[in-house]
Amino acid sequence: MRKFYALVKLNLKAMLSSFRFGGGKKRRRAASGLGALIFMAVLALYLSGTYSFMFAAQLAPIGMLKLEILMMSVLAVVMGLVFTLFAAQGVIFGGRDNDLMLAMPVSAFSLMLARTLALYVENLVFTLFIMMPAGVAYLVFGGGGGAVFLIVLTLCTLFLALVPTFFSLIFGFVLAWASGKLGGRSKLLSNLLYLAAFAVFMVLLMRMNLAMGDLASYAMGIEGAFSGWGLPFLLLAQAACEGNILSLLGFVAFCVAPFLLVVWLFAGRYKKIVTSLGARSARSDYRLGRVSASGARSALLKKEAGKFFGTPIYLFNSGMGLILLLGAAAAALVFKSKLGGLLAELEAAGSGLPVLPLAALAVCFLLSTVMITAPSISLEGKQLWILKEAPISARGVFLVKVGFQLLLELPSLLISTICLAFALGLSAVDWLLLFALGAALSVCTALLGLFANLCMPKLDAPNDTVVVKQSASVMVAMLGGMGLVLAGAVLFVLTRGLLGPTLALLPGLVLFLAGCAVLWRLLATRGEQMFLEL
Repeated sequence: MRKFYALVKLNLKAMLSSFRFGGGKKRRRAASGLGALIFMAVLALYLSGTYSFMFAAQLAPIGMLKLEILMMSVLAVVMGLVFTLFAAQGVIFGGRDNDLMLAMPVSAFSLMLARTLALYVENLVFTLFIMMPAGVAYLVFGGGGGAVFLIVLTLCTLFLALVPTFFSLIFGFVLAWASGKLGGRSKLLSNLLYLAAFAVFMVLLMRMNLAMGDLASYAMGIEGAFSGWGLPFLLLAQAACEGNILSLLGFVAFCVAPFLLVVWLFAGRYKKIVTSLGARSARSDYRLGRVSASGARSALLKKEAGKFFGTPIYLFNSGMGLILLLGAAAAALVFKSKLGGLLAELEAAGSGLPVLPLAALAVCFLLSTVMITAPSISLEGKQLWILKEAPISARGVFLVKVGFQLLLELPSLLISTICLAFALGLSAVDWLLLFALGAALSVCTALLGLFANLCMPKLDAPNDTVVVKQSASVMVAMLGGMGLVLAGAVLFVLTRGLLGPTLALLPGLVLFLAGCAVLWRLLATRGEQMFLEL
């Protein structure tokens, strides 16, 4: 038992310390891990606080407050699943330290349970900080039960976190199996699964946003829809809001039974499963062919592309902003007439909202979420020495990594801004300014992400998921990019009265260009030295 607790503690520390800022002392690593936990909690609190109180305000007058708990429990499961869908593939089944961990004097069963517990804790953080604000909103708007309601809701939340953990284990095993058996085709499967999960999450959020408009009119229909596939969520709401003991027992059974079954199936054969998943079969139809040659930079660029498109968690975490940018621009073009009518109504109402600055803010915000260079050095891992020994300078490596991000960003930006220009009726000068702002910010954030990764590398991560989702350089790049957008917005507000709504965008453009110059200078001096010292 002591060994098991030590293993659980090790996995939990590894999960939290993955946000550490480089090396450093234990206190610094612990503080960084606490920061990761706080970040996850704040994100969940923001979503839950926004939707819970809005739903409760509409449902309270018609006596349907229970529906608010019902809907937020679905959001908790979907959000947890989106954030941990691929974690099980890397953490549970595909860890780089599998050989070392399996050689330790602990059973494979204990190792499986410890890793599963770490996955459960991550889901529990999201679930707990979504359901607690929902419970508070329920009580604030007149829901009964008081302290007993909160106790039952907390108990249900502990079991609710098992649901996304269960699905993460299933999908993680399927993806790990596909990676070993299907070869390159598994990358397509992984990308499609992640895209489907994200699409479900976005559809859920859009439906919830639409429901805010007139939730009371079809509240009964929503509750009736849960009588089938959503029975566990319905039982949770009945147990918490009505104090129904049978519903509580039924909900616990729905959550615990499938989870224990899948853990029992995997844990009893964990060593064999991990070993077989890590094996690679040789092709029987291989034939000798002509080997093509290319330059060092071309080869490195192909390597970057293979890593990006071949790692679903990297593709969707770091490149989702580009997908959303293209999708939003296409939607604006398709619904051009409706968008024009909305803008006309706003103008008639005297809102005074300038179209070009709003478009620039939306484009720049989405571009600030693109962080392809931020984990690119850390993803090299133990193979970094190969890159350092390659016949290419450190500056050449930087140019390729930054260039790959720009190779994806600039064409996406060009297409998106052209669509927005047609949809919003922008002039050629307005379009050029919009594109220049986005291009300057793209270069700046690409350089910022690379420099942050050199300052805070994580070359010992157990898997790519930890690097992409939980490394300090990614967080710094994301916050830094958003900070640049915020600074540009502040400059716009300060200079709008003097320069006008269009020319007031120029100070932001100058800021982004200055950031590019400073960051490139840092990369060309300190960056090269830090790269050689890795």
